[in-house]
Amino acid sequence: MVAEVLSGMVQGIQGELITVQADISDGLPVFGMTGHLSSEVKEAKERVRTALKNTGYHLPPRRVSVNLAPADVRKSGTCYDLAIAVGILTAMGLISRESVRGILFLGELSLDGMLSPLTGVLSILKAALEAGCRICVIPLFNVKEASLLPGMKVLGFTDLEEVIHFLTGQREEGEMRRKGLSAVPTESVSEKLRYSGMEEDREDEQQYPDLSEVKGQRMAKRALEIAVAGCHNLFLDGPPGAGKSMLAACAPGIMPEMTDEERIDTAMIYSVRGMLRDGSVPAIRRPFRAPSSSVTMAGMFGGGSNPRPGEVTLAHHGILFLDEFPEFRRELIEMFRTVLEEHRITQIRNGKNVTFPADFILIAAANPCPCGYYPDRRYCRCTSRQISKYQNRLSGPILDRLDLFVRCDRISYAVMTEERCEEPSEVVRERVRQVWEIQRERFPGRTSPFNGRMTPKEVEKYCILDRDSRALLREVFDPMGLTGRSYNKILKVGRTIADLDHSLQIREVHVREALLFRRMAPMAEGMGI
Repeated sequence: MVAEVLSGMVQGIQGELITVQADISDGLPVFGMTGHLSSEVKEAKERVRTALKNTGYHLPPRRVSVNLAPADVRKSGTCYDLAIAVGILTAMGLISRESVRGILFLGELSLDGMLSPLTGVLSILKAALEAGCRICVIPLFNVKEASLLPGMKVLGFTDLEEVIHFLTGQREEGEMRRKGLSAVPTESVSEKLRYSGMEEDREDEQQYPDLSEVKGQRMAKRALEIAVAGCHNLFLDGPPGAGKSMLAACAPGIMPEMTDEERIDTAMIYSVRGMLRDGSVPAIRRPFRAPSSSVTMAGMFGGGSNPRPGEVTLAHHGILFLDEFPEFRRELIEMFRTVLEEHRITQIRNGKNVTFPADFILIAAANPCPCGYYPDRRYCRCTSRQISKYQNRLSGPILDRLDLFVRCDRISYAVMTEERCEEPSEVVRERVRQVWEIQRERFPGRTSPFNGRMTPKEVEKYCILDRDSRALLREVFDPMGLTGRSYNKILKVGRTIADLDHSLQIREVHVREALLFRRMAPMAEGMGI
């Protein structure tokens, strides 16, 4: 009689349930596996056979057949080993079918029967929970990650023998070094983290520079606050040493803490990428990714035969900082056209669409010329051709998708040595938090309830201008060379500025400030494009 055991796999960052079917029948002694398998899955039969032998269980000299269903889905990874071993033992009659029913089994087996840590566990458990499965058996190393998911009972084991003892009820024959965490429906992820000892120290939040450490740059600080408050994309321009990178690094420090859902999403992404192998779990910090200009297309946007998330997905719910933006490859820069509009990446692999989320705030920084000092001819020695070539690396369509532009000029000695009390990140973060609450009330039920994510219809509904504001925009529309997209972005930024001002209406002063940051676009005005 066929034994069935529940397991799972990851497609992109989404989990998918797989049924492992095992049968033992008369015939020549052979171990066969079917189900559209990749090479690492085919190798599972040797890992399972040897792990069973070293645990004290020998396969009978009969025909052992294992099928991974559904057969039309390409199976990859090493997470099926434990389910295959349990399925075979169930087919042999050593484990009862009732004891494995409704339990999800995930784990890679080493040759001595030990369970090795996995990637993508949280994604699979989320899919199992949605399908009605409430219990999972996983390697002990993955318990911290899995315990983030409310509603799932997590059982962690160190080796195959402990799993068998648990399923057969032989607790006295081997001490079970397992850790079970049962989620209480009313318990939040934050409470689970504290209960599990995974809550990060408050001083860890200070890993990012504090905004009070940035000298001067009042306009840039204001633009950064607006960008974070409304989830707008920001472009910083200026000479080397002006503080562009430090300002960008301050951005996560003025963002409110992640919600429970955001923490789970982030943990899923980092787990699939294999970045939780040390047992850590994202708890407080928002992602801040700063890839170098040498990053590949797959490294930035994800890809591969078994697609893995790239930098844009690792920055989900956080900040993606691209320093020296024009130095990135042209085709890579142009790919951001779709990402900044749709906030996701879709790829086709093995005949299936794989979608990676990419909802982040883009902060791009650039020098005005190759040497960085244009238009100050005291230091700039670039030729007109060099400057023009450098400027043309960023196309108009890309710049049109950015919301705020600000120049960071060199600060003077007087500003550097001035004993002035700058506003700390904590104060700015509180203002941003209040604006985020306003937006959540404005867009209830939205996964990304921010002004920067408004649709054209929502812009018409929530960005109503008074007569003076309309007259102002009518006056500057043609001289500034605005497009329909940039016009909508000005309205969205104006809505955020009004929210920071706790104003229900977008007044002329709000539109003027939004235009100010648009007018200061270095690639549009200061650089002559």
